[in-house]
Amino acid sequence: MTRRTATPRPAARGTKAVRLAAVTSAVLAAVLTGCSTPASSAGGSAGGTALDAGCRGTKTEAGLEITLAVSPCPAKGGGAAATASITVKDTAGKAVRGAKVEINPEMPNMKMKGGNQSAEPKGDGYEAKLVLGMPGDWLVSVVVTPASGKAATAAFDVKAE
Repeated sequence: MTRRTATPRPAARGTKAVRLAAVTSAVLAAVLTGCSTPASSAGGSAGGTALDAGCRGTKTEAGLEITLAVSPCPAKGGGAAATASITVKDTAGKAVRGAKVEINPEMPNMKMKGGNQSAEPKGDGYEAKLVLGMPGDWLVSVVVTPASGKAATAAFDVKAE
């Protein structure tokens, strides 16, 4: 009977397994981190001002106080239309009328933009249709250009279900 001797396997094989495990772990961690919502951010994590539990947020930019309210609350993804109500006040707290107001939704994590919408005057503010193509974290920029004055942009995090 002939005795077979095992050929030593190269050490690289074990190194490849360790490397594969490390890469798999890193990818899994990146996916899980990218898909989770931080506890401190009730309205998402896209980089704007978070909306409160009533889907409302306020930010001051270029001397204008811009408030965004989204209805229904929470917003629905998947192409369902929501209503974006925008109020704009000057430094004296008076409603700014006659401004050009646009909303620009985008989903930064997916590099996806929604359709820009012009808001129409309604009462003391403005109103626009807001369509979010899918559930997740959206960044909705509100661009206000007063009849006289400099344009202001306020970004809000909107979480769509």
